[in-house]
Amino acid sequence: MANNEKTIRSVITPNDQFLRTVFSNSKAYFIDIYQREYKWTPENVETLLRDIEARFSTGTRDQSDPKKIQAAVQEHFEPYFLNTYLTHSTANNIFIVDGQQRLTTFLLILVRLYQILKAFENGKDHEEDNPYFEQKTFSSNVLEKLIFETDDFGDADRFKIFNENREQTFRQIVEDEQIIPMDETQKRMSENFKTIRDYFQGFLVRKDNPELYDITKITYYITYLLDRISIVEIKIEKQQNVATIFEVVNDRGLGLKPYEILKGKLIGNLPPDMKEKANKVWTRLQDEYFNAENNSTESKLDLDYFFSTFFRAKFAGSEDDYEKFDRSRDYHYEVYHNQEIGNYFKDFKDPESLNDRIVRDIKYYAELYLKLRTSYQNEFLIYNKLLDQNQQYLLILSCITSEDGDEEEKITAVARKFEQFHAIMRFLNVYDSNEFQRMLYPINRDIRDRSIKDAEAVFDKALIQKLEEKEVIREGEIKKVSGLFRYERFQRAENRWTNFSKYVLMRIDRYLYSLLDKPSYASDGLEELEDRFNKNTRRRHGMHLEHIYAHNDSNRALFTDDRGWFDEQRFNDLRNRLGMVLLLKDKQNLSSGNEVYTDKIETYKKSNFLWNEMLVGHLPSVDMAKLPDELKYEPIRPDNAGAFPIDKVDDRQRLLFNVIKQIWCDSVP
Repeated sequence: MANNEKTIRSVITPNDQFLRTVFSNSKAYFIDIYQREYKWTPENVETLLRDIEARFSTGTRDQSDPKKIQAAVQEHFEPYFLNTYLTHSTANNIFIVDGQQRLTTFLLILVRLYQILKAFENGKDHEEDNPYFEQKTFSSNVLEKLIFETDDFGDADRFKIFNENREQTFRQIVEDEQIIPMDETQKRMSENFKTIRDYFQGFLVRKDNPELYDITKITYYITYLLDRISIVEIKIEKQQNVATIFEVVNDRGLGLKPYEILKGKLIGNLPPDMKEKANKVWTRLQDEYFNAENNSTESKLDLDYFFSTFFRAKFAGSEDDYEKFDRSRDYHYEVYHNQEIGNYFKDFKDPESLNDRIVRDIKYYAELYLKLRTSYQNEFLIYNKLLDQNQQYLLILSCITSEDGDEEEKITAVARKFEQFHAIMRFLNVYDSNEFQRMLYPINRDIRDRSIKDAEAVFDKALIQKLEEKEVIREGEIKKVSGLFRYERFQRAENRWTNFSKYVLMRIDRYLYSLLDKPSYASDGLEELEDRFNKNTRRRHGMHLEHIYAHNDSNRALFTDDRGWFDEQRFNDLRNRLGMVLLLKDKQNLSSGNEVYTDKIETYKKSNFLWNEMLVGHLPSVDMAKLPDELKYEPIRPDNAGAFPIDKVDDRQRLLFNVIKQIWCDSVP
């Protein structure tokens, strides 16, 4: 034997075998901690079944005697090669290191065939009613031995692919009981078994009578399944090689997610007691993320989203680092090459330190990230979420330490400053999404593990520098963000981004509600607010943007000179000033349509938005008295033609600025 072959065999031992042999072990295969949850979809299962069917169907089926069928299949049917699975054995157990997706699926297939065989056998007591009585096929006992591990007394002890989390679901499947999935594995098992059952209901029935199974075909099929489907077992001989081989195999495109490969790297070489504890933490996090994705408005939420954000928050120092830790890329590979991360994990060689990072730090930040993404306890988190500003989660994780006594205060402070930072750039018309993203890289780096005061100063410095760069202010002119709030700078605030305009008007109404304690469509709980603040305009129910200046003759006349020339540019300019748009609910804006201002007043009175009611004088004087002096003004009446007076547009814009200042200026309580 060549030296290189000896070296390979000291690490792994290949063993080609058919499925009957795979499931004939007297003991169950354990799902190793490296293995992800069972995630095959019905599409994956159906593809496998169709592939087997295509190869199976090339064989000639001209026998009826079961023993001759068996011989014919084994001699003449082409085998179906099913790739590999990896195992590692200890003194007491065999662990599946890789390949449990396929093997779990085949166990589900065997269970369904077992149920069919049991149904045949249970009907044999009623010869006169049993259309299968004279036919013979496999005994259900054959499949039972492949499905169950039996104890010393012959009782079915557990399933051949064993994981405590799956046992109850497997038993519910066998007993045809209702399944209420508690995690992704249980959900997929239930869905995929239904796919298998429905497939066999079509594939294994008689052509002349779809109500009956084709017993001869079933005998052929089970024989083919057990004795012609080939899969190579690769035995990993030494425990210390398991994590490395798992990583190499799954880093070559076999479908595991980065966080699942990362799990093997972080947990694989821990001592057994630490490994068990760390694995419980990791599994619980997986379940929590799975449940959150299925029971919240977050449609994309798994541990890859967390780890990508976490590594960026704590270790990225440049735009290049952000790219390397992109969730859509193999960010887990970069983990092994980043010196800072290596230092953080003590080069993955110190078990106690590595275990502590998993059960303390990663657990803390993963749970924090999940809370940030799914909780409705913090209004600023929701405000940023409404505008899809998810970078807030990155910045919050950056600022907070794993044992931070100011966690809640930092969440609010960072989310609030980020919201202010973003809003002011839009108000001043200097926002560009790509530039904005690049501005966040140094902010994230500079607020890392810093105090609230320091973090707030970083935001302010970045904003002022950008406004100087854009020549909105002169260099050195402004020292504090509060100094930006002069009407001349905000005078041109416009309805440039529909969702942002809706957002500003929503914030204004919530602010007025806090002063007046009067009902508003925008004043309810944050979860309801998210539902009402629909981000598109197709839904009938929700908040919709309304222009005070509609397209009608009275309004056009305001912008038409003595020669009859309509100044369309000025019309659109004033029409889209931020002070000249409102919110209406449930598409009331369609009912007001192109009405002139005098006809819209009644709609505004009944709109259930306080900002609208202020405009048309629908608030009682006792309520107006509660407002700050800057917000007290006379309602705007229609001109003689029923239109909104053109000379009042600036008054409206100035009032808008005053309320913006109340909400977004730090120096205003």
